[in-house]
Order: sequence, then C-alpha cells, then structure tokens
Amino acid sequence: MQDFLHANQDDVQDDIERYKRMISTDKELYFDVHQIESISDFYIEKGLYDKASHVLQIGMKQHPLASSLKAKYAGILADNGQLDEAYELLLEIAPLEENNYEVFITLGWILLQKDALNQALKHFRKAIKVSFDDEEEVLLEIGFNLNQYDAHQEALEFLERLVHKYPHNPSGLFECAYAYDKIGDFYKSIETYEQLIELNPFAENGWYNLGILYNKTDNYIKAGEAYEFTLAINPLHSEAHFNRGNSLSHAGHFDDAIDAYIEHISLSKDIMLSYQYIAECWEQTGDYDMAVRFYQLVIKHLPNNADAWQGLGTCLMEKENFEGGLQAIDQAISINPVCADYWFAHARCLFELEKPMDACRSLENGLNIDPEELTGWIELLKLKILSDTAFDINEYLIQINQKHQSSVAIKYLSAIICFKYLEEENIGLEYLREAYSEDKQGMLIIDEDYPEISNLPQVQKLISISK
Repeated sequence: MQDFLHANQDDVQDDIERYKRMISTDKELYFDVHQIESISDFYIEKGLYDKASHVLQIGMKQHPLASSLKAKYAGILADNGQLDEAYELLLEIAPLEENNYEVFITLGWILLQKDALNQALKHFRKAIKVSFDDEEEVLLEIGFNLNQYDAHQEALEFLERLVHKYPHNPSGLFECAYAYDKIGDFYKSIETYEQLIELNPFAENGWYNLGILYNKTDNYIKAGEAYEFTLAINPLHSEAHFNRGNSLSHAGHFDDAIDAYIEHISLSKDIMLSYQYIAECWEQTGDYDMAVRFYQLVIKHLPNNADAWQGLGTCLMEKENFEGGLQAIDQAISINPVCADYWFAHARCLFELEKPMDACRSLENGLNIDPEELTGWIELLKLKILSDTAFDINEYLIQINQKHQSSVAIKYLSAIICFKYLEEENIGLEYLREAYSEDKQGMLIIDEDYPEISNLPQVQKLISISK
C-alpha cells in the first residue's frame, strides 16, 4: 500500500540514535508516542518494515492504549499479507480513531484484497471525510489503490474529485487518464493526458500513452506526433519507435514506418515483430523482393509464425510464383488451420494454378470460418458457375440460406443471385432490404462488383429511404 506520510529525518535523528543504542545494548529505553511514530515512519520510508514493526511493538508495549501506534502496526501487518490480523486490529481501534484517515484507508485496502469492493468504498469515503488538509493526498492514494485492483470506474469517483479541486496534481491527472482509458472512455482519457502535458510538457509517459490512445481512436497522424514528442524527451524509448512505426504504417506512410521499425531494432532485443512489419510495409509499397527477404528472415528465426508464411505466400503470388506461394500458404494453414484469410489466399493460388474446383473447396473452408466475408462468397459463386456445368444456382441459394440463415453476407449474396441470375427482383429486393438494414457496408461491395444492380431505380430508392 502506498504511504504518503513522510517523517522529517532531521527531527527524529536523535530518537533514531537512541533506538539504535537500545538495540545494541539490549536495554529498553522509554519513548513517548510521538517519538515511536516518528522512528517507525523513518523506517517505513526506507522500506525497513521489520525495524518499523519492532519499534511499534516496543511502543505498544510501553503505551498499550495508544491506538495510533496500533493503526500503524496494522498497516505493516497488511503490507506483509497478514490481512485478517490487521483487519481485526483496525476494527478494534476504529471507534477510537474516528479522525485518523489512515485507519479507514487501510481497512479499505484490506477489503479490496478480500474482493469486498463495496465495503472498501465505504471506508474510503470515511477517510475522505476526515482527511481535511490532507484531502489531496488521500484522494490520490485511494484512486491509486482502486486502479491497482482494476476498480477503474470506482477510482474515478475519487480521481475526478481530485483533478477538479487540485488540477495541478500531475499524479492525479495520470491516474485519472489511466482509469478513463481502462473503462474505454478514450476521448476523456486523451483530454486528461493533454491536461497533464500542458502542466508538464516533458511528461514522457503522458506523451507515450497519448500516442496509444490516438491509435485506439484511429487518429494515426496525431499518434505518430505524440510518439515523436516521446522520443524527443527520450530518444532511447524503443517501444515509442515501434508504436510510431505502427501509426505511420496505418496512416499509409510506409517508408517512414520502416525507418521507425529499424530504430526499434537497434534498441531492442525483441525484434522479430519489427522485421515482420517491415516486410508488410515493403509489401504495401509493392517491393515484393524486399518483402520476401524480410518474411524469410522472420521464418528463419520463427518457423511457426503463420502470418509470416502467409505474407511470404502472398508476395510470391504477386511475383507470379504461384507454386511457391501455394507451398508457403500450405505452411501457414498447417500451423493455423482456422484462419479464414489463409484459406482465401490458398484459393487464389489454386485458381491461378488453374485448379478451380480445389479453389472452391479452399474458399468454402474459409467461409465456414468467417461466413460474413461477402467478397469470398461472391468469388465462390463466380467460381462455381465457371467450373461446374451441373451447378444448380437455385438449389445453391436454398442451401446457403439454410446453413447460414443469420448471415448478413448471405442475404447480400442472395440478393445478387436473385437480381443477376434468377430474375427474381422482388425477392432480391427483400433480401437486400433486410441486409442493408443490418449492415450498410455490404452495399459498397455490390456497388463495386455489380453496379448494374446498385443502379436499379428500386435499389436506389431502398437506399435513399434507409438512410
């Protein structure tokens, strides 16, 4: 548990020397309650809890009615995991220490560890009521403890009050921003980190976490800028280089992303993911030779990296090496057979190798894993029509709707079949109306692949009414 009380070492030095002499001579000396508290605080600050505990035991022996000493001793017991003993002791002295917020904070902290959150909050609220001039520190300590135990929503009760009344407390702003992030309120978290940075422009963790949040909100340009500020403060922050690479890659700045990943490689031991992302960047820029080299480097060190095998296969296909591409995709599937994208890439290889029926089976495997992939269904339909002279499209329509009756992609596909192949425009319009009401994105695919359908007046009317 975090302790925010700090003893003045100069004031207690004489008492500490007397205590040391007592230990060395094994002769008990008398200390008043204030002296015992000061000596124990000194040792607690140094992290010497055994010595602090010993001092307090002497104090409780000399002053058996001093509840403040018992409160401190209970705190040490709790820190040592002796929760039940600490809890019983604190309950005993709580009526005598009604204005001692430490008692209530420690009770709350113990109850947090016992998964009794609501009871803990009652004690924390009591602590705030009697914190008086120490309210700022107490609010921070409670918010910190609640965050540590993943009670982020509850932590905000105290942290929002803290940053409202004490807006220049950087630790409070940091804890509050952290809690907002953890409950998924990313925009409030961004706003709070920006307050922290305004207060301290050199807050390295503030800039770094701000970059993470901008990534979470798909603001990749600002994320990259936040990481740049992080690196201006600490050029050796390897993860900032790595995350900056991710942000630049998402923003489509692949050359700059490669430079960022290379910086990460120069600073970190965990570099294989950077090599893989560099390969992906080369792939995106169309430099398939470089992409292949980096994918092969990853595979050499991590032969079970299915994504690297898939990336290698895709690049080999782009170089029209379909046999090599198929072998690489086969490796990816052998490592992870339940990734739909691998099966879709496999189907493409087989099609290019003039094996349409095998390509159909691979597409079907992928669509069984991800039945909402409309593009895959469209490709499968085209392949079946092209390669199977006995293909019954009406029977196929019935089968896919029975097997995937809740799939939006199947409803879009059914609309395509009705409009394009069965001349059942009314039924097709019903399928389309239902699909469009659930997910409008599928209409973009139809617009691209079947503009003759999307341009029909009745379809345009449906879209207009549904907006």
